[in-house]
Amino acid sequence: MSGNGQNDESPREASPATLLTVVPVKRLRILVLAEEICCPVNSGKRMRTWNLLRRLAKRHSISYLCFGLIGDPGVAELAQTGIRVHLVRPSNDRRRWSLFWGLIGNLFSPYPYSADKYYTRRFRRKLTELLRSEQFDVVHFEGTHCARHLSSIEGVARVIGTHNIESQIWFRRAHQSQSWIRRIFFRSQAIKMSRFERRVLLQAEAATAVTAQDAQQMRNWGVSEISLVSNGADLDAYQCLAPATEPNELLFLASLDWFPNRDALAFFLREILPRILSLHPKAILRIVGRRPSRALRKLIAGNQSTELVGEVQDVRPYLARAEVVVVPLRIAGGSRLKILEALAAGKAVVSTSIGAEGLELTPNEHFEVADTPMQFAQRTAVLLSNLAMRHRLGENGRRLVTERYDWDGIVPVLEMAWLKALASFSAGTSVSADTAARPSRGVYASKLGGAKS
Repeated sequence: MSGNGQNDESPREASPATLLTVVPVKRLRILVLAEEICCPVNSGKRMRTWNLLRRLAKRHSISYLCFGLIGDPGVAELAQTGIRVHLVRPSNDRRRWSLFWGLIGNLFSPYPYSADKYYTRRFRRKLTELLRSEQFDVVHFEGTHCARHLSSIEGVARVIGTHNIESQIWFRRAHQSQSWIRRIFFRSQAIKMSRFERRVLLQAEAATAVTAQDAQQMRNWGVSEISLVSNGADLDAYQCLAPATEPNELLFLASLDWFPNRDALAFFLREILPRILSLHPKAILRIVGRRPSRALRKLIAGNQSTELVGEVQDVRPYLARAEVVVVPLRIAGGSRLKILEALAAGKAVVSTSIGAEGLELTPNEHFEVADTPMQFAQRTAVLLSNLAMRHRLGENGRRLVTERYDWDGIVPVLEMAWLKALASFSAGTSVSADTAARPSRGVYASKLGGAKS
């Protein structure tokens, strides 16, 4: 939506330099609400949170409230950046029966399970204490799962920083489910999440979206104050990687405790890898990611063409030695940091359309796209056999990430979202759930050079 309240064909985003020269940046006091400590950085969500906040902590005073235990090394790592961490003890009951009864109880709740899961009395008490003892300019929700607390926060601007459209993931999971019970359950969760997302996004002073598609969905819900804060890559970290040393190596890089990634890997192992081996018998797949399940270990047991590495402190050596990075996702939302990471490392990537969704990539120029097992196998095998093609894709991908997806260029957009939310709140134009669709902040947005999306 543009500054005059009219719908645009696509979200607009002013350059970070333009944003920072339009409005002087004062030192803000920010309270971030999150599900967990974002260190160690071993998942896409943590990577985004870490790279945004550690840079913003150089310019603003940031407090970070999340579930966690005293003594967690991630607290010290965040403290080194100047971020003050406040912890709420998580539930100790992780037994299957506890999860089962939680899911059963959620059948009678208007909220999605993930929102219920992170809404506890301990967290609410700690949040209330912080808001009473300290004065904050903005409360930033790092994802929608903690946003059940939004309606109880008064006297401060509120920003919801989304990582994706959560309901989209649930709808896709329902579509991919084999049993009718799972389809019904996941679809019910998707409907609950869609209603919840829309309600809290309308209540907040501002929201951020990771992709233009996510921003469009928010506008369809009536959300008017949206900033496009894309995912990014740390270019310096991948600047001097050694060239690949394993001519037949494929790499699957993802958090293995996240269902969409588990589904993608199982799909690749069962449907795609056998076809690749029929075309390129020497190919080997290495799997890097945290918390691999017993089912995964059982699936690859005895497979000479597959190696499960598991969690590592530094993924760069594995990216360096790989020739092709594979992203066979069938369920996803937002955009994939794993692809940006691979492109920053100058690697050739083969991905499904869903895997590359939300990124400004051109097939055959920055990556190869394939949506059927045979297409995926053929394009991967061709890359393994064609050094010039791998280098061309890798160079083009690295150049694109340098131009569009450097974290240092993305951070000011989130900073401006905070400033816009604070200005809106201070001017008394904060939007309530029943008036959010009205363009009440067009004048201020136009002064920002069309920064809103």
